[in-house]
Amino acid sequence: MKINSMLRRIALCAAVLLGSLSSLSCNKPGAEEDGKIEDFGISFELPSVIELLEGSFEYTFVAEEKKVPKYSDKLIFASGENVYVCSVAEIIKNEFVVTFPDDIVTDEYEVSVSRAGKKQAVGKTSIVIVANGDVELEKGTTAYGFVKCGENPIAGVAVSDGYEVVVTDDKGFWQMKSDKVNKYVFISVPSGYKVNSDGVLPQFYKKVDKKSVVDRADFYLTEDAGQDNHTMLFFGDMHLAGRSSNDDRNQFYDFADDVNAYISANAGKKIYAMTLGDMTWDLYWYECNYAFPEYLEDIGHIKNLQVFQTIGNHDHDMNSAGDFSTVSRYRQELGPTYYSFNIGKVHYIALDNIQCTNDGNGSRDYDNYLVDEVASWLRKDLAIVPKSAPLVITMHAPLYGDAGTYSMKNASVLLNIVKDYSEIHFVTGHTHKVYNVDKLASEKIFEHNSGAVCATWWWTGKFSKIGLCQDGAPGGYRIMDVTGNDFKWQFKPTGKASDIQFRSYDRNSIDLAASKWLDKTVSDADIAKYYTVQASSWSRPSDENYVYINVWDYDSEWQIEVKENGKSLNVEKVSAYDPLHIISYVVPGLNKNSSKGFGTTSTRHFFRVKALSAVSTLEIKVTDRFGRAYTETMARPKEFSVNAYK
Repeated sequence: MKINSMLRRIALCAAVLLGSLSSLSCNKPGAEEDGKIEDFGISFELPSVIELLEGSFEYTFVAEEKKVPKYSDKLIFASGENVYVCSVAEIIKNEFVVTFPDDIVTDEYEVSVSRAGKKQAVGKTSIVIVANGDVELEKGTTAYGFVKCGENPIAGVAVSDGYEVVVTDDKGFWQMKSDKVNKYVFISVPSGYKVNSDGVLPQFYKKVDKKSVVDRADFYLTEDAGQDNHTMLFFGDMHLAGRSSNDDRNQFYDFADDVNAYISANAGKKIYAMTLGDMTWDLYWYECNYAFPEYLEDIGHIKNLQVFQTIGNHDHDMNSAGDFSTVSRYRQELGPTYYSFNIGKVHYIALDNIQCTNDGNGSRDYDNYLVDEVASWLRKDLAIVPKSAPLVITMHAPLYGDAGTYSMKNASVLLNIVKDYSEIHFVTGHTHKVYNVDKLASEKIFEHNSGAVCATWWWTGKFSKIGLCQDGAPGGYRIMDVTGNDFKWQFKPTGKASDIQFRSYDRNSIDLAASKWLDKTVSDADIAKYYTVQASSWSRPSDENYVYINVWDYDSEWQIEVKENGKSLNVEKVSAYDPLHIISYVVPGLNKNSSKGFGTTSTRHFFRVKALSAVSTLEIKVTDRFGRAYTETMARPKEFSVNAYK
């Protein structure tokens, strides 16, 4: 059918259903009086973009129950000299309709409600005038729309409902036979453009959930030149839960301040961000009333940054049963659980690789697995992406373990889908460790498991005022600088400079015998379970002059050099439990009788040298794969305590 005809039919049906609705009428005065800012208890959904179809300047707002405007209230849309005041003519339940004047223009507006000379601010929205294109809808089409930049159509843009993928034509037009299972459609934002944001959330998706009608979803993009050179930040597990016991929110604000400082210091860069899952913690959605709205409030402390989300296992609602229903709340509040977008030459993909097999009655079962629907969508998404394009793929659970063997159950399915691409970087979380798996030479793949913003679930920050992951890596985030097809990366510790890339320990100074560190109230069972294994390597005095170095972002291209009195020492790669994490988390947790079971884990990015003297000064130089050198002049004996490493 023609779109014009279809719209007339929809309007006629609406009129029959709603009866003789009168709408809010809008006038354009010179200005509205400035009043005192108030809260009238009005609350309605204000989208980031209001699309007005040419010839039909009406829009229906939906308010919260009993929070609609009064008949005497006025809605004000203001942008510079353009101020439109709309009177409330009628209210039906929790909906009210606004009719805008014919001369309204595409612009961003401040919206407020005026009552008796006072105002309640509502927020900002962009009003966009949509051209009424004369195009044919195919039989069976259930969703359609346009993708434009201003009035200019954008061809070749992928649009998807999570199952089907279609591409816009030369008019920027798309249409789809969608079952609307996910209740949204999203675009793969094309290179050279960006979408508006709602807070930190980029608005690349729109709801389409009307089963009985054809939904229209238009996307309006803004040019964003110079993307070939850009920076992507990756934020691993945050586990925000609003708990006073570990003060997670205040610790998170310190992280947000660090990111804000990085953005300010790099004002000339194009900077974006992606999360790596477990932004929240479903266990505390109900216990602490902390879920996605509170998370969005907290991450909103990061300014001037679009943050694309990746779902983690703790972002699933385990009170629901099965894989699809557990992400219902996520889809409603954060959007698609898998999608793609383009920045410069890079095709970014966020995947959900958590398959919930829980029963909704207390089980919390899940697998690290790419379900068939996601794999099928990914094949369709990549079918229109050139094989020369580098891919950056985020997932919560890792593809590989730190030994380089598969961690994801059906890893071969995913690798078979991407195998023909020139370079693939997987960026993952979940482990609360930092490690790299470099298979660029053989399989064109590099995985960056990127630690946790919360470190050890915020407990090391609470107990010891030093954020450490379970492998001794600091809490922080990954920075990936992209220049065309060239990638450089670095792990940034929260609250510390980027050149902090390792930590050294003087073994002669470490003695973690339980009798010296644990209170007498700690049970033998707890010592055995949470302490003995981790501390066994350090639980006796030593005079063997070993020095250990934890290089958390190490990969095989890094170089570790240690000199004593100008002479190079032999550097040996070993596995070890980070002793600072033991005294920062395990010891205070046991002594406070509040151990959470997140013990120190053995890590493969430790190195050691044997010095000739117990009091010599060592020169340590660590050089990453990009030639950046990090150094320490290590005076020995070196103190071992939490305070010594803060």
